Amino acid sequence: MIRARSGLPATSETTSPERVSSASSREIRQDWVVIAAAFWLGAGLYWDGWAHGYGLPDSFWTIWHAAFYSGFGACAVAIAAPVILARSRTAPWRDIAAWRAAIPAGYERAVLGVLIFSVGGVIDMTWHTLFGIEFSTDALLSPSHMILAVGAALIASGPFLAATRRQARGGLVASLPAVISLTFLLGAMTFFTLFAGPYSGIIGAGSRPADATLVRALLGVYLFSALIVGVALVALRRGLLPFGALTVILGLNAFGMILMRGHASIQAQVTFMVVAIVAGVIGDLLVRQLRPSMERVVQLRLFAIAFPALYWALYLAVAVIGFGSGWTVHELTGIVVQAGIVGFLVSYVFVGDGR
Repeated sequence: MIRARSGLPATSETTSPERVSSASSREIRQDWVVIAAAFWLGAGLYWDGWAHGYGLPDSFWTIWHAAFYSGFGACAVAIAAPVILARSRTAPWRDIAAWRAAIPAGYERAVLGVLIFSVGGVIDMTWHTLFGIEFSTDALLSPSHMILAVGAALIASGPFLAATRRQARGGLVASLPAVISLTFLLGAMTFFTLFAGPYSGIIGAGSRPADATLVRALLGVYLFSALIVGVALVALRRGLLPFGALTVILGLNAFGMILMRGHASIQAQVTFMVVAIVAGVIGDLLVRQLRPSMERVVQLRLFAIAFPALYWALYLAVAVIGFGSGWTVHELTGIVVQAGIVGFLVSYVFVGDGR
């Protein structure tokens, strides 16, 4: 017997190529619909972040909150509709097993994300009513916003996790929904760590930093290095990191973060968008040349070291040459070395010495 994880009725007949093609097309369409809805949600989030960053008059009932929550509504429909349509009509409404069986393969966590976000929205409205609107870093640390972030991240993970359940693999175009899904995940994490990172300010530029500024810069280096290596290794382990994927992920993330932040000059914004794209190309070339995998552990560790180290080497070189720097050679080179160390340590989360 063949059980259709997409929520279709089980059948004992041999699945024809036409049926396989149709099912695959339906699944891919579902992925793209969720991607479109998640983009709406993400655009609302980044618009809200932009408004907070500029200190605009705010309340729960703002146009950017409307964009954010309507984006969630689109995600909820995109994720819930296939479940409702595929659910057995003969099962009672309270039959949890029937509901779970109707969820398309890979979208289990996205459904959970819809539920978490729904609860988080009520908590967020209550939190704003009781404690007022958060500004600056407070908005990134608000517990109600953390709940929304978890829900949004689970929603955005749907297309990637769905792709991991399928046997077919392809190049960048075939894997694009999964790659964009990972981009959204990275975007959620970089958004909520905006207080430190490559887009919180230009690290390495300007006069020699005070100790507090240097420590904050190092925190950003640690966080961002761990995030980009973690995302890359998750995709590698699932066989979903085709050539060009890291360029798309880093490039789109930089585009969104820099436009949302928006305080730097146009020259600085364009420059560091290009830095991210070039760093993504370097990452893709490293994957092609090293061919890291769970079986090729030495190559995987080399990639985990080189990817963040080269990102920060490029970033800091551009900052120093293009914008001037009073940072010491020890600080600048130490950042590159520590980024590599962070990547090396993150690689042990994915594969230990004993595997």
